[in-house]
Amino acid sequence: MNNRKREKIILYAILVVLSAVLGPIYGLIFIPDLSTTPLWPMALDGMIGGLLLWGGLIFVWPSKFSAPLRRLAFPWHVIFLLTFVALSIPLTGSISSSLQSGKFVMFSGFGPGWSLYIYILVICILALVVIQVSQVIGPRILGNMLVGRYHNPVEERRIFLFIDLIGSTALASKLGDIGTQRLLTRFFFDLGQPVSEHGGEIHAYVGDEAIITWPFDKGVDKSRCINCFFAIQDRLEANAETYKNLYGSTPGIRAGLHGGSVVISECGDMKKSIVYFGDTMNTCARLEGEAKRLERDLIISGELLQAIRLPSEITAEPMGSVILRGHDLPTELFALSRG
Repeated sequence: MNNRKREKIILYAILVVLSAVLGPIYGLIFIPDLSTTPLWPMALDGMIGGLLLWGGLIFVWPSKFSAPLRRLAFPWHVIFLLTFVALSIPLTGSISSSLQSGKFVMFSGFGPGWSLYIYILVICILALVVIQVSQVIGPRILGNMLVGRYHNPVEERRIFLFIDLIGSTALASKLGDIGTQRLLTRFFFDLGQPVSEHGGEIHAYVGDEAIITWPFDKGVDKSRCINCFFAIQDRLEANAETYKNLYGSTPGIRAGLHGGSVVISECGDMKKSIVYFGDTMNTCARLEGEAKRLERDLIISGELLQAIRLPSEITAEPMGSVILRGHDLPTELFALSRG
């Protein structure tokens, strides 16, 4: 089990426990007389409802099966949530009643009434909003902003992967600006799943480029930062037919990979963002340019390569040393490919 799945399971367990607590809270708010109504059935209802609702939001919604829905606008997400809540509440009642009575009970009606639907819907919409915000700025960044970690500049060691779409200029002349942006939107959507599966964070989209980052130790562990690039290639190849049908060609990618110390700070007032500053970022951007010059898919710095244990199927080809713009000393380059 990889770290990403483990984190999801832990989050799922926490939310189910929280839902079990929210069940009795609902009773305290909406049921006038609790003297003849025990709270434990409400906790059971909350736990079962949590298993269904959070299971859908954490495991089903982010999966590849829900990708067509996730590509729709946010109002459609809310409609999906409304439908999901409307179906899950009667199912929760049926399962809970069956467990309490020891025999199958077909749940019908609205039970406590519309207040239950509204109560659960408000909780789920708040959760969906948090998910949307975390997808915009990244869950780790959202957590760090909430606790104020980057309110003052902080130095960290991080790995960066700068990914560029090959031939974007030719695509723009062929598809036009709107068509090219549609392709980029699809491309950025498709790389999200591989990045998430390999523990990365998408820092920014800049033109036809995506910047992905990891804490240094996490990116080095199990060669996540390298495997992520090839997983994105695999995703594009798997969707090649779709790209050809929609845009007339399948996009290719190249990238630069480097790691080191950066300074991280929260900037802005009305619109806040997390900014990375330092030579590590500049070096990684230059390596992406070297990948284009050398006509290789992935160029990694010798400094980062020394810290990574390459998988057996990955080959590192020495490409010599170059003095990158803004540097006084040469940087050793390696091209990575799969055997």
